[in-house]
Amino acid sequence: MKAFLLGLAILTTAGGAVAHAQTSPFAGVWKMDPAKSKFTGDTLTYTKTATGFKFSNGGPVAYAFAIDGKDYPIMAGRTTAWTKAGPGAWDVMFKLNGKVMTKAHRVLSADGKTLTSTYVESRADGTSTTEKDVYQRVSGTEGLAGEWKDVKADVADDTMKITVPAPGAFKLEDPTDKVVIVGKTDGSPVSLTGPTIPPGAAATYKAVGPTTWAYTRLLNGKLFSKGELTVLPGGKTLTDSSWIAGKESEKSVAVYVKQ
Repeated sequence: MKAFLLGLAILTTAGGAVAHAQTSPFAGVWKMDPAKSKFTGDTLTYTKTATGFKFSNGGPVAYAFAIDGKDYPIMAGRTTAWTKAGPGAWDVMFKLNGKVMTKAHRVLSADGKTLTSTYVESRADGTSTTEKDVYQRVSGTEGLAGEWKDVKADVADDTMKITVPAPGAFKLEDPTDKVVIVGKTDGSPVSLTGPTIPPGAAATYKAVGPTTWAYTRLLNGKLFSKGELTVLPGGKTLTDSSWIAGKESEKSVAVYVKQ
């Protein structure tokens, strides 16, 4: 689910300006280890309005919706629809160009201090995953309205293949989301292709050391998020530290192990 809203599909990758492409520490097949990764600490806000609510992640994602089962636009062909599922409970659907991509069930605890969201997300390869986020209330006194902080995240694993055909060039393939990313690590725009990549999506990657690359994600020229990919000593572990633009203190870290 975080990938659906924050990443706008899988837009992370890396490549390396090295003496020989074959020796790039980034080259290989990498599998994420959810147990070693950290996806908690991010915050979001629901603000009550005259017709429903406004959602904000404190960065580029903000949209209004009502709890009436109707589709409301998020961005880049994505919509959301909320329906009441009982006292303090809601069923939510997220669509991409009219196709359901994610179904979520959100439940507020009896004391109003905890919001639990369980997601079933469809992937481009035909598989599906189930994830869960538990949020604690930061502000607000009752109902959905208020600021919430993620304190527990159960996420699905992920695999990516990185090849380095030439010094300073790279290609990344994500088999589950069918995303292919090709570019250079010189800070120039990176090309992105895939069924969930929105029009206007772009990224830049720049080698800032032999085992570290800084990247940005953009949508229609607007900065969406930043991050760094680093291959740790020994060459068997890769970390992807990323954060929403303007919220570096809420950094997430995905840990990948070379296969």
